[in-house]
Amino acid sequence: MKIFETITNEIDSYLNGQVPISEGYNFSQYKLIKRLALYANGIYPKGKIDKQGNYKYWIDIIQPRIDSEVKNIDFDTKNIIAYSDSDKDSAAMLLINLSLKDWLSTNGQGVELNDAIEEGSGWGNVVWKKIKGGYERVSLKDFYVVNQQAKTLDDTPVIEKHILTQSELRAKSGTWNNNVDEVIKNCGNKSFVTIPGGASESKETPYYEIYERNGEISTQALKEAQGKSGGDENEFVLARVVVAGLKKGDKGGRYVLFAEELPGKMSDWYKEYHRGRYNGRWFRTGIIELLLDIQTRINEIRNQIARGLEWASKTLFRSQDRILANNILTDLKNGDVVKSTDLQQIPVRMEGLDQLLADEDALLKMGDKLCNSFEVVTGESMPSGTPFRLGSMLNQNANKLFDFIREKLGLSLGEVFQDWVLPDLMKYLRTKEVLRLTGDPDLMKRYYEMVVNGWYVKNLIALPPHGPEEATALKAQKLQEIQAKPEQFIKVEDDFWDGVKPRIKVDITGEGVSLPEELETLKTFVQLEQDPIRRSALIEMAMKKKGIDVSQLAKTPPQPVQQPQQEPNPQLTANAPA
Repeated sequence: MKIFETITNEIDSYLNGQVPISEGYNFSQYKLIKRLALYANGIYPKGKIDKQGNYKYWIDIIQPRIDSEVKNIDFDTKNIIAYSDSDKDSAAMLLINLSLKDWLSTNGQGVELNDAIEEGSGWGNVVWKKIKGGYERVSLKDFYVVNQQAKTLDDTPVIEKHILTQSELRAKSGTWNNNVDEVIKNCGNKSFVTIPGGASESKETPYYEIYERNGEISTQALKEAQGKSGGDENEFVLARVVVAGLKKGDKGGRYVLFAEELPGKMSDWYKEYHRGRYNGRWFRTGIIELLLDIQTRINEIRNQIARGLEWASKTLFRSQDRILANNILTDLKNGDVVKSTDLQQIPVRMEGLDQLLADEDALLKMGDKLCNSFEVVTGESMPSGTPFRLGSMLNQNANKLFDFIREKLGLSLGEVFQDWVLPDLMKYLRTKEVLRLTGDPDLMKRYYEMVVNGWYVKNLIALPPHGPEEATALKAQKLQEIQAKPEQFIKVEDDFWDGVKPRIKVDITGEGVSLPEELETLKTFVQLEQDPIRRSALIEMAMKKKGIDVSQLAKTPPQPVQQPQQEPNPQLTANAPA
């Protein structure tokens, strides 16, 4: 079958081939990922013992810089906010954000986001995949990018490798509608190699090696994978194909578990974040790769110093007397008298220590520049004599890079929540869910009014001409109708959320609305504004932007306007009858 040959060739090319990035530079994403995994775990490629039997120390300079960047990015679930530019959606945004916060807390998204940020800083890349009910993060070690020179995933097919248990595979039978039972029967393996060329792992229970390919494929190959005839080998469509049994070949059989055409494009199914810039390859550089050479040299210097100090720390003596003890430390006792005419201690010092320490210091400073991990960023004390204002300016400029990284991360994660999470949340955000989230009957009353207002705006063109009083009466009448007929309210409710959906955006870290800057601007004008009514309006604007519902807050009733008294006209008074 054509699809088996295609996937096998693409996997082999990814694992064993290289692509030219520029003249004299051939790149292998698989080899780079293997090296990054070693450095992330503090492991030497050839072990921790050198040829002379000496232990090789690993002085980790990478993880502290990753931790420093994660700390300064300061990203959490509280930063994920849904918003709309339309003021009439304020109540809807309140409910959507309540639902979003509830989903984030009940689905363990805090831990997942932290892991994603750490991976993005260290490895430089994060990929999320759309699944039923939300999303999941893809393992980069098992994610094969076919076109390694692609700028985005829209430009390349990708292959995911899955190692599933039998229960996990059986749970997929509702989604993968072909040959699941045959794969369970014929493709189980208790001994397998997770990394090509690595050691074999033995398990007590069988595991199944599954490959999922997402990308363009000819319609002829897709039809063949579906067990149909037809198609054109020159016409390509976006499709998902899941296969099993590639390693066993004809012995256990090869099976197609799923083969369907996918709507849209790859970015509708995968979202990606890259820390670094595009340099001719899809896999961008992260902190681990930035510090590969520096980490290697720091290890060499530290091990050179360790071996040199081992010799420099010895106490040696010299003498021409043959009858003197061979080893003063072991052959003599406390209080013994040594008789010698020329006994002297040999000064032992490690040569080149100053140069090694200077080299190490220069490398650490270079690492700080590459990772933006200066003292002011990591929280360490500044050099003695540094003016306070200078330290503040340095901190402000250093944090601009973290702001930029936070914005890039926010754009990618914003698409994840806006395209994959919010539609499902709004689908189930109905009366019972609103009551559970708020627990406030007054807010439920507002929710009914909000839905009726949405109905009114949507049907305004179809309604006859009318004034404000008639509009209020129409809304009241519609509210009575839907309260009397719950099934009618469900339909109006669906229409309301469909109207709100196009205006919703997900903002993370203020990238879309510049939330911190807007709040600071509003704060400035609140302090400058003298008119109490306008000042209150500015304060309410700031509260709405932070998701605070101000409509139900108590307000001072408007004071009646005092009419100025007119002084009597002397002429009219004189002409008035007595």
